[in-house]
Amino acid sequence: MKTFKHSGDLGDIILSLPAVSSLGGGVLYLDPQGGEREDLVSWATYTRTKLSEEAILSLKPVLEKQSYIKEVRLWNPSIKVDYNLDEFRKYVKFNNLTTSHLEAFNLRNKMDEWQTKKWIEVEPKKLPNNKNIILSRSCRYHSNYSFWETLGEEFITNAVFISHPKEFEYFLYTFPRYKGLIEYLDTRNMVELAGYIEGCDLFIGNQSFTYCLAEAMKKKLVLEVYKTYPSSLFKREDVQHV
Repeated sequence: MKTFKHSGDLGDIILSLPAVSSLGGGVLYLDPQGGEREDLVSWATYTRTKLSEEAILSLKPVLEKQSYIKEVRLWNPSIKVDYNLDEFRKYVKFNNLTTSHLEAFNLRNKMDEWQTKKWIEVEPKKLPNNKNIILSRSCRYHSNYSFWETLGEEFITNAVFISHPKEFEYFLYTFPRYKGLIEYLDTRNMVELAGYIEGCDLFIGNQSFTYCLAEAMKKKLVLEVYKTYPSSLFKREDVQHV
């Protein structure tokens, strides 16, 4: 059985999965040290990603629901794998990071297929109170303040906010007009988080882990593009880049 290894971040892992699937799938090892012992990661000034054992165990149930992932395991340097997905870092050219992962294994020609092909399957969950829109905005990768400031109230009142609680707090601080119009939806685990994203009719967010899940499910979405580093743009219908 083929083996793969990744050192994170979570969004990078999600964007790597088309490469895993294209290579036939197998066992996915994730590095709880976030690449501290991986030259492809530790050369950078930050020396490691945010990937941790806690994050891996949270994401594991979602990944293991995918037909091409046999099992998710913790990686250590004694484990040799067939495909080191961290190789994508050699091919980051301000393009789509799924392209970077595919290019690392001479699969760039597969990118046309993955523009529209879904690669995350989960059981959908209905949003509470007949809502049908998810808003999500992390504290990184911002380029379009005006979009959020002028988003129509018909979107806001039909939406819930899904992200880290601190990010919701920062969002309301940045955009006080949303106070009283939108509620935070607390999710117990990543399976529930993914289920809510699968169950929504529209996802509005920035470049983040939650966006990567929405793209992997090929949801209708509006993406706030981080113009300095537009790392995850897909060409398909039902996507608007702002």
